[in-house]
Amino acid sequence: MNNEIRCKRIIDGKTYNTETATLLGRWEPDDSPIEQALFKTRHGAYFLYFFLDTEPDQGIAPLEPEAAQKWMEQHCRAEMIEAEFGEMPEAGDPEARITLRIPETLRKRVAVIAQDRNQSLNAWILRCIERAAEAEPPQ
Repeated sequence: MNNEIRCKRIIDGKTYNTETATLLGRWEPDDSPIEQALFKTRHGAYFLYFFLDTEPDQGIAPLEPEAAQKWMEQHCRAEMIEAEFGEMPEAGDPEARITLRIPETLRKRVAVIAQDRNQSLNAWILRCIERAAEAEPPQ
């Protein structure tokens, strides 16, 4: 298939268009008639384009951010994944749970921001803390 992917679908009242979205990754296995490409819309929604050369049509499937990240982990280089989803922790890096008490009004505001960026609230808060820690000079 050529490098230009052209497919537009309306799913659940929302348009997914490869011509206006950003191509994040592409996968074409050697001995298979399947082609897949991951896209991100201008508003941050992810979708998977797929094409079977044995079928007359092509398709689009919307993806949650976690599914898009998993797809990239299987088919893309680490640099591409981290460019899209931020730096990943090194294997073996332990995680810690903290409880943060904030006013409900603030939680609602940041939840809307995270949703607008197609991120979970936890992922958005984590990225904010990482950026703040990077901006802080070492003591």
